[in-house]
Amino acid sequence: MKKLLTAFVGMILVAQVSAAPLDFWGTEGWVQVDDDEGVARNGFVDPGWGGQDFDAEYLYYRVEGSTLHLGIQAGYDLVDGHVSASGRDYYAGDLALSFGGDFDYALDFGLLTKDYDLDLVDAGSGTGVDAAGLYSGVTWNNDIYFDESAPFAMTEGSLVGGALIGTSADYVASADSYFRTASIDLNVLGLTEGFDLGMHWTMSCGNDVVEGVTSVSVPEPKTLMLFAIGFAGLMMRRKFADA
Repeated sequence: MKKLLTAFVGMILVAQVSAAPLDFWGTEGWVQVDDDEGVARNGFVDPGWGGQDFDAEYLYYRVEGSTLHLGIQAGYDLVDGHVSASGRDYYAGDLALSFGGDFDYALDFGLLTKDYDLDLVDAGSGTGVDAAGLYSGVTWNNDIYFDESAPFAMTEGSLVGGALIGTSADYVASADSYFRTASIDLNVLGLTEGFDLGMHWTMSCGNDVVEGVTSVSVPEPKTLMLFAIGFAGLMMRRKFADA
């Protein structure tokens, strides 16, 4: 069925647009994982068409103590994860993650998810909406128009309790771009040293995709250790002074 529904996904003439990274990515210590090629002639966003509304633009991360912050920028609506175009509805997928292996983790933002055929996609809720959180042992629904943009959205997975600290999203009109960020507690995952981080995101048509892998360093809590050592030394001196 999906290969017959090509009215919008196949070809649509739109103006060329290429959004730059939002300013705060460069001022808060974010590291870019992937830089998409933007919107080309006739709205081509690779591997499909759709213009800015279907442009998957950038992936970012930053580490703050034991917290991993993740970021996505896109022309696609990342606030409610839904775009209507040419009489059809399209939905945002989950953020696929790997920590040195395959994409067997998914960051679900708690949004309604449907595949290209508009079938509900969830990990057992039956509503198309799963609890926002990080899931492990994930299997994927890849019923999207452009198969090469898979993986798309989670169909099975186990919620990793306490891993997701929070997530938020907004729209920046001056850049005609949306962004979403999420924060993960690395201690819950046992990631106390460096690791390879893989990130991948697309929408239900698969018109565009962002994916990248980078090496992440987890800083040692040197300040906390020095404070603890200094405090212990002070207590020892007081103990001997009082003896």
